[in-house]
Amino acid sequence: MKFEKDRLGYAFEEDYPESYGPADLARLRAILPQQISQLGQGTAGADARLLGILIGRRCGDQGRAQVEARSRRDGALCLLARGEVVLPAAEFSGGTVGSLFTGFAPPPAVSGRRGAHVRMRRPAASASEVDRIVDACGAAKVPAWPNYLATMAAVGKGLGGPEPTPPPPPPPPAPGARAARFAAVGTEAAITAPPAAEGGTVRVAIIDTGIPRSTRPDGWLNAVRRTDDNIDVLDMLPAGPDGLLDFQAGHGTFVAGIVQRVAPQADIRMYRAADTDGFATDAEIAEAILRAHDDGAQIINLSLGIRTVDDQPPPATAEAVSTVVRESAGQTVIIAAAGNHGDRSVVWPAALDGVEAVAGLTAFLTPATWSNYGDVRFSTVAEGIRSTYVGGTESPVFDSAPDRFDHDAWAIWSGTSFAAPQIAGAVARISYEEGMEPRAAVDKLDAYGKEIHGFGKAMRILQGLG
Repeated sequence: MKFEKDRLGYAFEEDYPESYGPADLARLRAILPQQISQLGQGTAGADARLLGILIGRRCGDQGRAQVEARSRRDGALCLLARGEVVLPAAEFSGGTVGSLFTGFAPPPAVSGRRGAHVRMRRPAASASEVDRIVDACGAAKVPAWPNYLATMAAVGKGLGGPEPTPPPPPPPPAPGARAARFAAVGTEAAITAPPAAEGGTVRVAIIDTGIPRSTRPDGWLNAVRRTDDNIDVLDMLPAGPDGLLDFQAGHGTFVAGIVQRVAPQADIRMYRAADTDGFATDAEIAEAILRAHDDGAQIINLSLGIRTVDDQPPPATAEAVSTVVRESAGQTVIIAAAGNHGDRSVVWPAALDGVEAVAGLTAFLTPATWSNYGDVRFSTVAEGIRSTYVGGTESPVFDSAPDRFDHDAWAIWSGTSFAAPQIAGAVARISYEEGMEPRAAVDKLDAYGKEIHGFGKAMRILQGLG
């Protein structure tokens, strides 16, 4: 890093080199415009077709959130979990509105701590019935809401999906004893066995699709703890394994790989909130945020987004973020993708108070036309980002020319999903190298970015593919 002299967004300019052979470079430069074209500029017909496929893929499993689309005032769609209502756990345990939920599946045991919610489910319930229950709860002075659905903030597979690449070159050695320990993780000698996090490192929580149970032959991400509730099973839809990667399988692995590239000494923890097609409910996201907070996360990355009917924040996520901010006295850094709609529309949780929103740039540090913008803190390169991916074969349902990936695969992908973890990693790296708290590292990063109207402080961390 060159913080002593750079205030134009290039503090990391030479830290993460990229290089490709001529054949790979030609192939990737041909695919990148197709990848980017599916961000922010999808046609209504194409979006409706894709949504119909995704709805159909999960309708045979009523244990999953069933997707319902509602129109917003601007004509765009937002997504809800059909037949689901969310209300504060403390209010539900009081029993004043229990009779309204006859026929709904009883919620699992949930603590009554502030920020915890219960999720009531009856997928057969109509939208009008859900609205009636929400209104009746309000009349009883009990807050309740439909359970909104988030999607991963990246474009889906198809021509816009991940494209196989070779692994990146190792970063150059960094000066200084503390920085040298940081840089050594990226060398060829260390690449097959990255060390576990050591004392003084920063814990980064990634709330996403999870991580595969199997470890990688090249050693990347193998220090990330695997548990039964954070595994990305990769292939579960439409009706169990079919030998093909699901729509957003590997998204969490890609995000985690970015954090490890930028901050190899970070203590990365994975929390699965989304399923393999990339849907996560408001309640699931909130529960993951609170678990990460209880586990001591200092930085929380959310590469996902929710749009609501009325632009009001999804309540469970909003309350969880508020709880983290309050209980950490604002010291826990929460980072979220700004969204890929190419406008100023409100995307949650990026728009919540206490969250640092991250927009996307081109490889030339200019605003990406497909990125949301407006009230954001940071922006960084989000086109043609290289990171770790998962083994498997893409589905021809989503890609007319499906790729096959090895178990130590690398790929390029584009979207604000992959800008946010660069900022998370940069904050973790600054904290580690300079011995400061993550909140102070955020402010230092802000001071050295390049101001771009609507895109906050812009900077290059990973180079992307220009």
